[in-house]
Amino acid sequence: MGEIAANYANYTNVCVIGVIRGYVPVLNSVPNREVLVHRMPLVIFLAVLLVAAPAGAQEKIDTAMVAKIRAEGLEHPRVMEVFDHLVNVIGPRLTASPAYRTAVNWSRDRLVNMGLDNVHLEPWEFGRGWQLEKLTVEMIEPRYQPIIGYAKGWSPSTSGRLVAAPVWIGNPGEDLRKYEGKLAGSIVMTRPILENFIRADRPPSSGDLRRAATAFQRDGQIAAMLGKERPGVTLEPSDGEHGTVFVTGRDGGANSVPSIVLSAEHYNMIARLLEQGIPVKLAVEIQSRFFDQDKNAYNVIAEIKGTDPAIGDEVVMAGAHLDSWHTGTGATDNADGIAVEIEAMRILKTLGVKPRRTIRIALWGGEEQGLLGSAAYVKEHLAGESGRAARDKFSVYFNLDNGTPPITGFYLEGNEEMKPIMEAWLKPLNDLGATVSTLGKIGATDHLSFIRVGLPGFQAVQDYTNYDVRTHHTNMDTYERVSADALKQASVVMATVLYDAAMRDAKIPRSPAK
Repeated sequence: MGEIAANYANYTNVCVIGVIRGYVPVLNSVPNREVLVHRMPLVIFLAVLLVAAPAGAQEKIDTAMVAKIRAEGLEHPRVMEVFDHLVNVIGPRLTASPAYRTAVNWSRDRLVNMGLDNVHLEPWEFGRGWQLEKLTVEMIEPRYQPIIGYAKGWSPSTSGRLVAAPVWIGNPGEDLRKYEGKLAGSIVMTRPILENFIRADRPPSSGDLRRAATAFQRDGQIAAMLGKERPGVTLEPSDGEHGTVFVTGRDGGANSVPSIVLSAEHYNMIARLLEQGIPVKLAVEIQSRFFDQDKNAYNVIAEIKGTDPAIGDEVVMAGAHLDSWHTGTGATDNADGIAVEIEAMRILKTLGVKPRRTIRIALWGGEEQGLLGSAAYVKEHLAGESGRAARDKFSVYFNLDNGTPPITGFYLEGNEEMKPIMEAWLKPLNDLGATVSTLGKIGATDHLSFIRVGLPGFQAVQDYTNYDVRTHHTNMDTYERVSADALKQASVVMATVLYDAAMRDAKIPRSPAK
């Protein structure tokens, strides 16, 4: 066998060189080719390993710990306990509302009971809270029909139950001037018949949804009229179809007008009746309540302290937003993200990990109003000259928001040095579907607060099926839209990347300054 072994060794060297140079030698030119054919898979593996080595050779992956994380997360999960409580027991969690405050306190207590370190609330100034207490929208002539609709966030109450024929100033076939001086106290329909529905989700791993604005050319005139006169309530159609109603809102202050978004199909039905000259009568009532005793919102912070004397005070961080809009139950936006972050920490705590760096999570408030909670945290701890030392100690932030689990990877925001690192981390999880390390970018969520001060921030790549067309900011954002198996997978992925980031020798590389 000595001659065969020598020939095999020589052939291996030739093969490796051949792979590097872009060719493989002719097998017939090598003695004992029958033996070498059986060894070919090993030869190719060694060649590929040699070629690929520079990309991820420096990453030390604790495969035994990853296996434990997988076993705990997949075989002994508790992620659905958190998800169910937030979605079904507490329900929608509009920032600064009573339900939001309940969710803040419940989440804090959960993290304390898990035995995490330094669990606390961080307040930041927000404004008034709001809660919807009653809403009815009915067509009572020419026949009776309940109408699907939802008050906008922070809409004031109507002056009791309004019963009247609607005034359709959104009719493009009529002159707006005919309605001047006639809108006070009225039920006003502000838009034309809606024909362009949201019917497509963004493609996989594509970043932000890009949707053309649906501005109505008379919007400015209508806004001016509504500002001069005080309608009793305004009605507008949603861009969704099949009863899906997209609703947000803002606090317009003391002079704001009660406002309702209707399902497009019902709004269009009323408009078509009016277009045909058929008399319509509606009955509309909003009862809402404002809360201004405490104008703060809160971030919930918890951590597992680092144990390495040299780098234990460096921070690896993950976050998701606890607040939601108020028409659904905030399942995909973003109870799933919160449940995954809490479960990832539970997995690590249960396994008794001793991370070299501190692993911290944040449950943000006010994301839906403009990333307010994460921005307040960054301003307080990381921004400016006062935050320089903390920035130097900060390694990386991972975010979980846009889309729904499973996690298939992370948007690396153009950070080329991070790509081989992330690929090494995800390799033990490839069989769970975590394979994407795109250099692409995504906006509209909390990792941007960290990127703005020069820190690495990466949002997870998730599934967008029915997210943009059905659940995002809608009445259909409910329990049924999220898979329990997907939440388990996402928890394993998040726990793994947090552990890997906390245990590596160096902090995560930062993108070059622009």
